[in-house]
Order: sequence, then structure tokens, then C-alpha cells
Amino acid sequence: MKPTSISVWNRIRQVGSQAFGIPILATAALFVVSCGAPPTTDENVDDPGAETPPPVAVEPAPPAPAPVEVASPGTDSAPPVVEVAPPVPPKPAPPVTETMPPVPAEPPVVTTTPPDDGGFGLQTRTVITRVPAKVEPESREYHTVDVFYGTNRKPTEAEGSNGQYGGERNREGPMEYGKTTVSIPLHHQIGVVERPKWYKLEFSESPKKHVVILDLEKMDSKTFFSTVSSTAGERPKNEALLFIHGFNVAFDDAVRRTGQIAFDLDFGGVAMTYSWPSKASLTAYTVDEANAEWSIPHLTQFLMDLQENTEIDKIHVIAHSMGTRVLSYALANAKDEGFDLDLHNVILAAPDIDADIFKDQIFPKLSVATEKLTMYASSDDAALKLSQGIHGNSRLGLSGASLHVLGGMDTVNASGIDTSMLGHGYYGSQKVVVTDIFNLIIKGLEPLKRELIPGPLGEWDFRNIED
Repeated sequence: MKPTSISVWNRIRQVGSQAFGIPILATAALFVVSCGAPPTTDENVDDPGAETPPPVAVEPAPPAPAPVEVASPGTDSAPPVVEVAPPVPPKPAPPVTETMPPVPAEPPVVTTTPPDDGGFGLQTRTVITRVPAKVEPESREYHTVDVFYGTNRKPTEAEGSNGQYGGERNREGPMEYGKTTVSIPLHHQIGVVERPKWYKLEFSESPKKHVVILDLEKMDSKTFFSTVSSTAGERPKNEALLFIHGFNVAFDDAVRRTGQIAFDLDFGGVAMTYSWPSKASLTAYTVDEANAEWSIPHLTQFLMDLQENTEIDKIHVIAHSMGTRVLSYALANAKDEGFDLDLHNVILAAPDIDADIFKDQIFPKLSVATEKLTMYASSDDAALKLSQGIHGNSRLGLSGASLHVLGGMDTVNASGIDTSMLGHGYYGSQKVVVTDIFNLIIKGLEPLKRELIPGPLGEWDFRNIED
């Protein structure tokens, strides 16, 4: 043998048969030398069982023939001597080489969601559930509701005015239209229009705590109905909810109540209010009556425009107290003018209407203008008792002995629900009534499928009024 070959062979024999793969590895090394490859001098040795390891892992080769004596490849000096460490038993896992990706500092995160949701199907030593981020209100401090409005109030720019509209008639100009944005607190209670309270040392309104009109944008008639139509088309339901307030209500109070009702009902369409010029004063009852009568043709035109100039599928109307008078006569007017209104739900809440006039003159025309007519009445309504004393005739919204039940109209008895001093605002302030309106408008349920039971006079009574 040549000196180089003899040196390699002698060192391998020193190791003997201590390691399983040494003779095979030695044979492979002599085979490389016999092919004329120059010896390597790389000192970054990963395998302690070889003097000159190749740059990549070498798979064990099958036994080769006996070593062949070859000439040294151009050098008489022996390669550097490397101490041979005792062999390490092979591990079950494959060795990690420099060509493998580095091990991450943190353990991989595995979700428990199915692969369709972006999770992994692997099991690791650390399992962390990834929960999608909850969609919060844009401000993250309160909810918002857009409320569109139409009004025949006179606009005013006076400081401290009720949302830029007062209690005077807009005699000179046309109807006013626009859109407002109303805040609803994150901790809002159903039926409550949260406002600052002096006994809580709240002397200014905050959208985080109160129902607040955040902005107001005026529009012309064409832009208004076009915007209402396009907005409804983008909502989950292509529907509109119109609220008409009653006696002693300012413009901004009407807007805030509309926002609260729409939010509590989780209404999927557009919220709207028609605000007629109430003086917003307890001493101005007769003035409000005159202004309500003056507003009837304005509301008639508003309803016809809403039906004709939009692509809304369903229109629901809730009117309260003296506002039911404006609505009832407006619907009758449309019928007299040959216009067939097609409203889906009409709700008369605590109607301050002469019961005899309604039965004989209004109801025959009203019943054909809507698919579903519902009336809420109560024997505890002090405001309607006062009105009845003023007019000398029974009011439609009073139940008890004077309760009026008419075929084609569902009469719901709300007696015993509102325990406030007046007992007049239960339609939007009492959870049990709000829930019934929800089941009526949102779910489209008939009385028997709601929390109602037949009453002795043909009305519908609440099954449980303890809420």
C-alpha cells in the first residue's frame, strides 16, 4: 500500500469493530481516494467518526470489494490527525443538519378550529385556541343608529334649539328632510332613552352614557328619498320603520326615541321619523291639537312619496298618542285622493283619538291601507283620562269598560304594565310591550304565537305582565 492508504487503514483498524458503521464508512473513504478526489481540510466536522466528512450527509453504502492500493494524489504528507471519539448509538429521529430550517424560538400555535376556518390539523406540545376578534362599534365606546327624518317644523338656528327645529309651523317653506346619527350606550337598557340626570351629577350629555344626536345632515326631497331607498337596499332587510310622536314632544326627543326603538327591535332596515310641530309643553295641549290637524296633508304626501319614490319592500309605522290622529287621518286622506297606500304594519299606541269618530269615519278607510293593524290600549293611562275629560268623549286608547274591539284590528290590552305617573309611554319604555312589538314586526307572529291570551271582550291580554 501507499503511505496515505496505509495510514487511513491503520487508524480504522485501531477503532476495530466498536461502531456499527465504521468498516463501511472506511471502505467508502478508500473508494473516494481511489477515484482521485483530493482530500478535504474542512474542520467543521459534524460526525466524530470520520476525519474528513463530506459537506452533506452520506447514506451508508453497501460493502465494497477489498481496498485497492492507489497512488497518493499529489502529496507525500499525511492528513491531519483527528482524535476519534467513542461512537454514539444512532437516534431514532433523523439528524438535524445545517440545511434544515432553524427551530422557532416559540412553540408553534395550533388552533382547535377546523381547517376550513384557517386552523391546523397538527398536534404539538402547545395548543392555543385562536378566537376571532369580536366586531365592536366603530367608536368602541357606543353604538350608533342612523335616523332619517321628515318634518314640517320651522327650522331655527338659535343656540339651544331642539335639534335645529322648534315648535313653530313651517308655513313659508316646503317640508324639511335629513338624516341624523344617534348614539346608544354600550350598557343601554331596553325601553330607556338614557339622558343626563342631575342627581347623578350629570350636567352635560355624553354618547358613552346617553342617547345623543351626534350629527344632522339636511337634504332636499329628491336626495332624501333616493338615499333612503339605497340605504334600505344595502341593509339586511329592505324595509323602513317610521315613528310618529305624540303630544309634548320636541324634535330631538322624537329622533332619540326613534333611534332607541329601532335599536331595541334590532330592526334590520332604515329607521325614520316624521316630526310634526309639537310645542313640547304640557300647557300647550290645544296648540298641539291644532298643529296636528294642520300636519295631516303633509304626512299624507310624505307617505305617498315614501311608497312611490323608493324601492322599499315593507313599510312599518308606529304612531303614539296624538300622533295616531295625524296618521289615521292621513291614511284616510290618501284613500279619498285615490291613492292606495300599501303599508305592512300600522301600530296605534295609546291613541288619543275620539273612539266614535275612529270607528265610524276613519277605520273603514284605514283597514285597506295596511296589511296588519294593531292597537295598544290601557286602563291605567292617566294622560288619556285627562284628554277624555277635556273632550267629553271616550278615547280609543283607553281600555276597561270603554274598550273598543273591531274586526280587522288586533286590540292589545296593556293594563297593569306601565306603573309610571302618566302610564302613557309603555309602547317604547316597557320591555314586555317592546318584546311584543318585536315579535309582531320582526318575526311577523300572530297574537296566539306571542305572549298573549284571548281576553273576555275579544281583546288580547298579556300572559305575564310582571316583567
